Amino acid sequence: MRAELWALLTAACWATGSLLEKRGVISGGLAPVMGTTVRTLVSLAFLTIISFPYWGQVRAAGPKPIALIALGGGILAGGLGIMFLYTGLKHGHLSTVMTIAFCMAPVLGTVLGYLFLNERLSLVQTVGIVLCVAGAAMVTFFKQG
Repeated sequence: MRAELWALLTAACWATGSLLEKRGVISGGLAPVMGTTVRTLVSLAFLTIISFPYWGQVRAAGPKPIALIALGGGILAGGLGIMFLYTGLKHGHLSTVMTIAFCMAPVLGTVLGYLFLNERLSLVQTVGIVLCVAGAAMVTFFKQG
């Protein structure tokens, strides 16, 4: 499957998941950190089962790659990022929070890739970044309520 299809499937899961998470946090009166905890525990159980055939890769990878994943995915993206998302979802409109979070994440990721991984940007990618930032700004400026 092409990478772009995987990206679309990711977006569909994240969008639908965020809708359900917003409803759950609000209807349950949960603090964002509690919603993050429930999400993480369920994810952990699910991933523990489906990753079983690959557990040997952790030992073979060594400590540095595991530490990078733990810091980047576990603490920043999976912990703080999701907690901040839940806080936004609890207090704001789904359309505004999702647009800012999921428009700006690839923009910031692209900039970080350019700065730290020496990835090159084409003119079309640069225009896309500008359009994403403009779209997020418009959604924020013209938001409801």
